[in-house]
Amino acid sequence: MGVHQTYNEPDFRLDFIGIGAAKSGTTWLTDNLGKHPDIFIPEQKELVYFNAFLSRMPGTKNPVHDKSLSWYHEFFKEAKKEQIKGEFSVEYLINENSAQSIYDYYPNVKILAVLRYPPKQLFSLYLYLVQRGVIAYPTFEKAIEKRPDLFLEYHYHKHLQVYFDIFPKEQIKVMLFEDMRKNNKAFFKEFLDFIGANEFYPATLEEKSNETKQPRVKWLNHLIQSTRQAITQNNMEWVIPVLRYTGILPLGMFIRDKLNVTKMKKEDKPVLQAETEQMLKEHYLKDTEKLEKLLGRDLSDWK
Repeated sequence: MGVHQTYNEPDFRLDFIGIGAAKSGTTWLTDNLGKHPDIFIPEQKELVYFNAFLSRMPGTKNPVHDKSLSWYHEFFKEAKKEQIKGEFSVEYLINENSAQSIYDYYPNVKILAVLRYPPKQLFSLYLYLVQRGVIAYPTFEKAIEKRPDLFLEYHYHKHLQVYFDIFPKEQIKVMLFEDMRKNNKAFFKEFLDFIGANEFYPATLEEKSNETKQPRVKWLNHLIQSTRQAITQNNMEWVIPVLRYTGILPLGMFIRDKLNVTKMKKEDKPVLQAETEQMLKEHYLKDTEKLEKLLGRDLSDWK
């Protein structure tokens, strides 16, 4: 296959795919990669094409997964032939079928992943899911109790090992959120080198992306999101175009993502409790030790 082809060529394939993890800086990375003149990333984030199921709705099939390859490639129709093309969807890391689906799509694709100290990653994920209305538990501890599938099954080694079993290790780049915080320029360049892009640093490199906010009225966002999830869980995706055409869906998304959220004040921001952090650290300890060996990297700070 020739590299960097246009999306309407029969053997067109992406050059790289980012697989997560959630709340580990992938939005920041995607935003800045998208500003690189040699790189094309679709305007729509999280295409979630290669995961057969939806992690936030256990047992629910992903309606996008069965769409045609031409549907997926349509997101790249504005790309120039010479640009490096890719996308990030954090569902790909934690869905067990995704690695094989991506390999079947293109065995030579490069895989990117950013990981974060698990307790803080999961706490940040909790705050984000509350903002989006996916869950409405008043505390992180209650969310862990009620949705262990979301917060106690995020084993990096377990999920990454599947990719390392399928893809050659030289096609996989795994980096840490903590390194981005220490030196975002060096972090960014390492990714550019991996995907074969020229050195380039967007003016937005020092800006934050996807900062978690808090809903003004929690039950409203939860109602909107629950309604959207019910449509998917009951195999009623056919109603989405109708809701979009009538303006109901755009209005709901505007309320959820813009109107009903506000930036968290520092004094109001929930804090990760020390005992909860310790519990999660111990829960993920064995996985972290295995991850150290897989990556050949010291993760003492996580232990």
